[in-house]
Amino acid sequence: MYRKIQFILLLIFISTWNLHAQDPNFSGYGKIDRHAKRAPDSICNNLTFLHKYLVSAAETDEEKIRAFYIWIIKNIKYKDQIELKYNSDVLFYMGSNNCSSPVCVLSRKQAVCEGFSKIFEYFCQQSGIEAYSIGGYISKNGVLQDRATHSWNLLKINGTWRFFDLSWAYATLRYTGIKSSTNEFFMVEPEQFILTHLPLIPMWQVLESPITIETFNQGDSKIIEQLASAPQNYSFTDSIAAFKLLPQYKKRLKTADEIFKTNPSNKFNRAIEYYRFAQIAVNFDSEITPLIYYKLIRAQEKIKVAIDLFQTSDDISSKIMYLHSKDLLKLINRLLDSASSDIIYLK
Repeated sequence: MYRKIQFILLLIFISTWNLHAQDPNFSGYGKIDRHAKRAPDSICNNLTFLHKYLVSAAETDEEKIRAFYIWIIKNIKYKDQIELKYNSDVLFYMGSNNCSSPVCVLSRKQAVCEGFSKIFEYFCQQSGIEAYSIGGYISKNGVLQDRATHSWNLLKINGTWRFFDLSWAYATLRYTGIKSSTNEFFMVEPEQFILTHLPLIPMWQVLESPITIETFNQGDSKIIEQLASAPQNYSFTDSIAAFKLLPQYKKRLKTADEIFKTNPSNKFNRAIEYYRFAQIAVNFDSEITPLIYYKLIRAQEKIKVAIDLFQTSDDISSKIMYLHSKDLLKLINRLLDSASSDIIYLK
Protein backbone atom coordinates (compact mmCIF):
# COMPACT_ATOMS: atom_id res chain seq x y z
CA MET A 1 0.00 0.00 0.00
CA TYR A 2 2.84 2.38 0.93
CA ARG A 3 4.60 1.78 -2.41
CA LYS A 4 1.35 2.47 -4.29
CA ILE A 5 0.87 5.81 -2.47
CA GLN A 6 4.53 6.68 -3.09
CA PHE A 7 4.13 5.96 -6.81
CA ILE A 8 0.96 8.11 -7.05
CA LEU A 9 2.72 11.00 -5.33
CA LEU A 10 5.63 10.63 -7.74
CA LEU A 11 3.29 10.82 -10.73
CA ILE A 12 1.66 13.95 -9.31
CA PHE A 13 5.13 15.47 -8.81
CA ILE A 14 6.08 14.72 -12.42
CA SER A 15 2.84 16.17 -13.77
CA THR A 16 3.17 19.34 -11.69
CA TRP A 17 6.81 19.75 -12.67
CA ASN A 18 6.09 19.35 -16.38
CA LEU A 19 3.11 21.71 -16.22
CA HIS A 20 5.28 24.36 -14.56
CA ALA A 21 7.95 23.96 -17.24
CA GLN A 22 5.48 24.20 -20.12
CA ASP A 23 3.72 27.34 -18.90
CA PRO A 24 6.37 29.97 -18.06
CA ASN A 25 5.65 33.70 -18.13
CA PHE A 26 7.47 35.15 -21.14
CA SER A 27 5.25 38.19 -21.68
CA GLY A 28 8.08 40.57 -20.81
CA TYR A 29 10.15 39.60 -23.85
CA GLY A 30 7.89 41.11 -26.50
CA LYS A 31 10.04 44.18 -27.20
CA ILE A 32 13.36 42.34 -27.45
CA ASP A 33 11.78 39.54 -29.52
CA ARG A 34 10.52 42.06 -32.06
CA HIS A 35 13.93 43.74 -32.14
CA ALA A 36 15.68 40.43 -32.87
CA LYS A 37 13.24 39.54 -35.64
CA ARG A 38 13.81 42.92 -37.34
CA ALA A 39 17.57 42.50 -37.78
CA PRO A 40 18.43 43.97 -41.22
CA ASP A 41 19.57 41.52 -43.86
CA SER A 42 22.56 43.77 -44.55
CA ILE A 43 24.22 42.84 -41.23
CA CYS A 44 23.21 39.19 -40.99
CA ASN A 45 26.38 37.83 -42.61
CA ASN A 46 28.74 39.54 -40.18
CA LEU A 47 29.08 38.19 -36.63
CA THR A 48 30.35 41.46 -35.20
CA PHE A 49 27.68 43.68 -36.76
CA LEU A 50 24.88 41.23 -35.95
CA HIS A 51 25.98 40.89 -32.34
CA LYS A 52 26.17 44.67 -31.97
CA TYR A 53 22.64 45.05 -33.36
CA LEU A 54 21.10 42.31 -31.22
CA VAL A 55 22.44 43.73 -27.94
CA SER A 56 21.65 47.36 -28.84
CA ALA A 57 18.08 47.20 -27.51
CA ALA A 58 18.83 44.94 -24.52
CA GLU A 59 18.89 46.43 -21.04
CA THR A 60 19.99 43.25 -19.22
CA ASP A 61 22.05 40.14 -19.90
CA GLU A 62 18.83 38.16 -19.93
CA GLU A 63 17.46 40.31 -22.76
CA LYS A 64 20.71 39.90 -24.70
CA ILE A 65 20.43 36.13 -24.35
CA ARG A 66 16.81 36.27 -25.47
CA ALA A 67 17.74 38.31 -28.56
CA PHE A 68 20.41 35.78 -29.56
CA TYR A 69 18.02 32.89 -28.97
CA ILE A 70 15.16 34.35 -31.00
CA TRP A 71 17.32 35.46 -33.92
CA ILE A 72 19.01 32.05 -34.22
CA ILE A 73 15.88 29.91 -34.12
CA LYS A 74 14.18 32.23 -36.65
CA ASN A 75 17.09 32.48 -39.10
CA ILE A 76 19.22 29.34 -38.87
CA LYS A 77 17.76 26.18 -40.43
CA TYR A 78 18.51 22.68 -39.28
CA LYS A 79 20.02 20.72 -42.14
CA ASP A 80 22.28 17.67 -42.10
CA GLN A 81 24.44 17.63 -45.23
CA ILE A 82 26.08 14.45 -46.48
CA GLU A 83 28.18 14.32 -49.60
CA LEU A 84 30.82 12.23 -51.40
CA LYS A 85 34.38 13.40 -50.87
CA TYR A 86 37.38 12.18 -52.85
CA ASN A 87 40.23 10.48 -51.03
CA SER A 88 43.31 9.25 -52.87
CA ASP A 89 43.71 6.24 -50.58
CA VAL A 90 40.22 4.80 -50.88
CA LEU A 91 39.01 6.47 -54.11
CA PHE A 92 36.08 8.04 -52.29
CA TYR A 93 34.22 7.82 -49.03
CA MET A 94 31.00 9.13 -47.60
CA GLY A 95 31.64 12.35 -45.75
CA SER A 96 29.82 15.22 -44.18
CA ASN A 97 30.21 18.90 -44.90
CA ASN A 98 28.24 20.02 -41.86
CA CYS A 99 29.85 23.03 -40.22
CA SER A 100 29.73 24.05 -36.59
CA SER A 101 31.87 27.20 -36.39
CA PRO A 102 29.90 30.45 -35.90
CA VAL A 103 31.36 31.93 -39.09
CA CYS A 104 30.29 28.95 -41.19
CA VAL A 105 26.84 28.72 -39.59
CA LEU A 106 26.18 32.41 -40.20
CA SER A 107 27.41 32.15 -43.78
CA ARG A 108 25.21 29.16 -44.67
CA LYS A 109 22.30 30.01 -42.38
CA GLN A 110 22.03 26.30 -41.62
CA ALA A 111 23.52 23.88 -39.14
CA VAL A 112 23.03 20.72 -37.11
CA CYS A 113 22.57 20.92 -33.33
CA GLU A 114 26.27 21.59 -32.65
CA GLY A 115 26.21 24.57 -35.00
CA PHE A 116 23.17 26.01 -33.21
CA SER A 117 24.87 25.66 -29.84
CA LYS A 118 28.22 27.05 -31.04
CA ILE A 119 26.85 30.26 -32.52
CA PHE A 120 24.68 30.85 -29.44
CA GLU A 121 27.73 30.23 -27.23
CA TYR A 122 29.74 32.71 -29.33
CA PHE A 123 27.20 35.53 -29.05
CA CYS A 124 26.85 35.02 -25.29
CA GLN A 125 30.60 34.94 -24.69
CA GLN A 126 31.03 38.09 -26.78
CA SER A 127 28.70 39.76 -24.28
CA GLY A 128 30.72 38.53 -21.31
CA ILE A 129 28.17 35.87 -20.38
CA GLU A 130 29.54 32.55 -19.16
CA ALA A 131 28.28 30.07 -21.73
CA TYR A 132 29.12 26.55 -22.86
CA SER A 133 28.22 24.29 -25.75
CA ILE A 134 27.45 20.92 -24.20
CA GLY A 135 27.32 17.53 -25.90
CA GLY A 136 25.42 14.60 -24.52
CA TYR A 137 22.68 12.02 -24.66
CA ILE A 138 18.95 12.54 -25.12
CA SER A 139 16.19 10.27 -23.83
CA LYS A 140 15.99 7.04 -25.82
CA ASN A 141 13.39 4.97 -23.93
CA GLY A 142 15.85 2.69 -22.20
CA VAL A 143 18.13 2.03 -25.18
CA LEU A 144 21.85 1.78 -24.38
CA GLN A 145 23.60 4.86 -25.74
CA ASP A 146 27.20 4.45 -26.82
CA ARG A 147 27.76 8.06 -27.96
CA ALA A 148 26.45 11.59 -27.67
CA THR A 149 23.97 12.48 -30.38
CA HIS A 150 23.00 16.02 -29.45
CA SER A 151 24.34 19.45 -28.42
CA TRP A 152 22.80 22.24 -26.34
CA ASN A 153 23.89 25.15 -24.12
CA LEU A 154 24.50 25.91 -20.48
CA LEU A 155 24.62 29.55 -19.32
CA LYS A 156 25.16 31.29 -16.02
CA ILE A 157 22.55 34.02 -15.61
CA ASN A 158 22.47 36.23 -12.52
CA GLY A 159 24.48 33.64 -10.65
CA THR A 160 22.16 30.78 -11.66
CA TRP A 161 22.75 28.01 -14.21
CA ARG A 162 20.15 27.54 -16.94
CA PHE A 163 19.90 25.32 -20.03
CA PHE A 164 18.92 26.11 -23.63
CA ASP A 165 18.28 23.88 -26.63
CA LEU A 166 18.07 25.99 -29.77
CA SER A 167 17.85 23.21 -32.35
CA TRP A 168 14.87 21.68 -30.53
CA ALA A 169 13.30 25.14 -30.27
CA TYR A 170 13.81 25.60 -34.02
CA ALA A 171 12.26 22.19 -34.73
CA THR A 172 9.25 22.96 -32.54
CA LEU A 173 8.71 26.32 -34.23
CA ARG A 174 9.12 24.93 -37.75
CA TYR A 175 7.08 21.74 -37.45
CA THR A 176 4.31 22.77 -35.06
CA GLY A 177 4.07 26.50 -35.63
CA ILE A 178 3.35 26.93 -31.93
CA LYS A 179 5.57 29.87 -31.01
CA SER A 180 5.00 29.58 -27.26
CA SER A 181 6.32 26.02 -27.25
CA THR A 182 9.79 27.21 -28.21
CA ASN A 183 10.01 28.70 -24.71
CA GLU A 184 10.20 25.18 -23.29
CA PHE A 185 13.87 25.17 -24.26
CA PHE A 186 14.72 28.66 -23.00
CA MET A 187 16.31 29.08 -19.57
CA VAL A 188 15.33 25.63 -18.28
CA GLU A 189 16.19 24.62 -14.73
CA PRO A 190 18.73 21.77 -14.34
CA GLU A 191 16.27 19.49 -12.51
CA GLN A 192 13.84 19.76 -15.42
CA PHE A 193 16.36 19.60 -18.24
CA ILE A 194 17.92 16.39 -16.96
CA LEU A 195 14.69 14.54 -17.76
CA THR A 196 15.55 14.69 -21.47
CA HIS A 197 19.23 15.73 -21.72
CA LEU A 198 22.23 14.04 -20.09
CA PRO A 199 25.63 15.75 -20.57
CA LEU A 200 28.62 13.60 -21.46
CA ILE A 201 30.29 14.30 -18.11
CA PRO A 202 28.65 14.89 -14.71
CA MET A 203 29.77 18.44 -13.94
CA TRP A 204 27.75 19.87 -16.84
CA GLN A 205 24.55 18.58 -15.22
CA VAL A 206 25.08 21.31 -12.57
CA LEU A 207 23.38 19.05 -10.05
CA GLU A 208 24.58 18.16 -6.55
CA SER A 209 23.38 14.58 -7.16
CA PRO A 210 24.48 13.76 -10.73
CA ILE A 211 22.30 11.33 -12.66
CA THR A 212 23.98 8.21 -14.04
CA ILE A 213 23.38 7.11 -17.61
CA GLU A 214 21.75 3.94 -16.26
CA THR A 215 19.20 6.01 -14.33
CA PHE A 216 18.72 8.41 -17.25
CA ASN A 217 17.85 5.55 -19.59
CA GLN A 218 15.13 4.37 -17.18
CA GLY A 219 13.10 7.54 -17.69
CA ASP A 220 11.46 10.37 -15.73
CA SER A 221 10.31 8.44 -12.67
CA LYS A 222 13.74 7.01 -11.89
CA ILE A 223 15.47 10.33 -12.53
CA ILE A 224 13.15 12.25 -10.21
CA GLU A 225 13.40 9.49 -7.61
CA GLN A 226 17.20 9.79 -7.62
CA LEU A 227 17.06 13.59 -7.45
CA ALA A 228 14.81 13.35 -4.42
CA SER A 229 16.67 10.64 -2.53
CA ALA A 230 20.35 10.67 -3.52
CA PRO A 231 22.82 12.48 -1.22
CA GLN A 232 23.85 15.93 -2.44
CA ASN A 233 27.58 15.38 -2.18
CA TYR A 234 28.92 16.56 -5.53
CA SER A 235 30.32 20.07 -6.00
CA PHE A 236 29.84 20.91 -9.66
CA THR A 237 30.92 24.48 -8.83
CA ASP A 238 34.38 23.30 -7.75
CA SER A 239 34.63 20.95 -10.74
CA ILE A 240 33.77 23.66 -13.25
CA ALA A 241 36.12 26.15 -11.59
CA ALA A 242 39.01 23.65 -11.74
CA PHE A 243 38.18 22.74 -15.34
CA LYS A 244 38.25 26.40 -16.43
CA LEU A 245 41.82 26.75 -15.14
CA LEU A 246 43.11 23.94 -17.35
CA PRO A 247 44.78 24.69 -20.70
CA GLN A 248 42.76 23.56 -23.72
CA TYR A 249 44.74 20.40 -24.36
CA LYS A 250 44.31 19.23 -20.76
CA LYS A 251 40.58 19.96 -20.96
CA ARG A 252 40.36 17.49 -23.83
CA LEU A 253 42.16 14.76 -21.88
CA LYS A 254 40.11 15.46 -18.75
CA THR A 255 36.89 15.21 -20.76
CA ALA A 256 38.02 11.92 -22.35
CA ASP A 257 38.75 10.45 -18.91
CA GLU A 258 35.35 11.56 -17.57
CA ILE A 259 33.53 10.15 -20.59
CA PHE A 260 35.12 6.76 -19.95
CA LYS A 261 34.24 6.83 -16.24
CA THR A 262 30.66 7.87 -16.93
CA ASN A 263 29.95 5.54 -19.85
CA PRO A 264 32.73 3.05 -20.78
CA SER A 265 30.76 1.93 -23.84
CA ASN A 266 31.09 5.39 -25.37
CA LYS A 267 34.22 4.90 -27.44
CA PHE A 268 33.36 7.40 -30.14
CA ASN A 269 33.26 10.57 -28.04
CA ARG A 270 36.33 9.53 -26.06
CA ALA A 271 38.16 9.09 -29.36
CA ILE A 272 36.92 12.51 -30.52
CA GLU A 273 38.48 14.12 -27.45
CA TYR A 274 41.81 12.40 -28.16
CA TYR A 275 41.58 13.64 -31.74
CA ARG A 276 40.94 17.19 -30.55
CA PHE A 277 43.86 16.93 -28.13
CA ALA A 278 46.14 15.87 -30.98
CA GLN A 279 44.89 18.75 -33.15
CA ILE A 280 45.84 21.22 -30.43
CA ALA A 281 49.29 19.62 -30.12
CA VAL A 282 50.13 20.15 -33.81
CA ASN A 283 48.89 23.75 -33.82
CA PHE A 284 52.02 25.75 -33.06
CA ASP A 285 53.95 28.48 -34.88
CA SER A 286 57.43 28.20 -33.41
CA GLU A 287 60.22 25.69 -33.70
CA ILE A 288 59.76 22.39 -31.91
CA THR A 289 60.82 23.00 -28.32
CA PRO A 290 61.19 20.24 -25.70
CA LEU A 291 57.69 21.05 -24.37
CA ILE A 292 56.14 20.93 -27.85
CA TYR A 293 57.99 17.70 -28.54
CA TYR A 294 56.61 16.17 -25.35
CA LYS A 295 53.05 17.20 -26.35
CA LEU A 296 53.56 15.67 -29.79
CA ILE A 297 54.67 12.39 -28.20
CA ARG A 298 51.51 12.35 -26.10
CA ALA A 299 49.44 13.30 -29.15
CA GLN A 300 50.98 10.40 -31.07
CA GLU A 301 50.02 8.06 -28.25
CA LYS A 302 46.44 9.35 -27.96
CA ILE A 303 45.72 9.49 -31.69
CA LYS A 304 46.74 5.84 -31.95
CA VAL A 305 44.20 5.05 -29.23
CA ALA A 306 41.61 7.11 -31.12
CA ILE A 307 42.29 5.15 -34.32
CA ASP A 308 41.73 1.88 -32.47
CA LEU A 309 38.51 3.20 -30.92
CA PHE A 310 37.12 4.47 -34.22
CA GLN A 311 37.81 1.05 -35.76
CA THR A 312 35.42 -0.63 -33.32
CA SER A 313 32.40 0.79 -35.18
CA ASP A 314 31.28 0.48 -38.81
CA ASP A 315 29.13 3.62 -38.95
CA ILE A 316 29.95 6.44 -41.36
CA SER A 317 31.03 8.94 -38.68
CA SER A 318 33.54 6.50 -37.23
CA LYS A 319 34.93 5.67 -40.68
CA ILE A 320 35.36 9.35 -41.48
CA MET A 321 37.08 10.06 -38.17
CA TYR A 322 39.29 7.00 -38.63
CA LEU A 323 40.57 8.47 -41.90
CA HIS A 324 41.06 11.90 -40.38
CA SER A 325 42.93 10.37 -37.45
CA LYS A 326 45.23 8.42 -39.75
CA ASP A 327 46.07 11.66 -41.57
CA LEU A 328 46.70 13.42 -38.28
CA LEU A 329 49.00 10.62 -37.13
CA LYS A 330 51.03 11.01 -40.33
CA LEU A 331 51.40 14.72 -39.63
CA ILE A 332 52.48 14.10 -36.04
CA ASN A 333 55.06 11.56 -37.18
CA ARG A 334 56.47 14.05 -39.70
CA LEU A 335 56.74 16.74 -37.05
CA LEU A 336 58.50 14.39 -34.65
CA ASP A 337 60.94 13.33 -37.35
CA SER A 338 61.69 16.98 -38.13
CA ALA A 339 62.74 17.82 -34.57
CA SER A 340 66.39 18.55 -33.94
CA SER A 341 68.67 15.82 -32.66
CA ASP A 342 69.06 17.71 -29.37
CA ILE A 343 65.38 17.18 -28.65
CA ILE A 344 64.76 13.72 -30.07
CA TYR A 345 66.55 12.04 -27.16
CA LEU A 346 63.52 12.90 -25.03
CA LYS A 347 61.56 10.19 -26.81
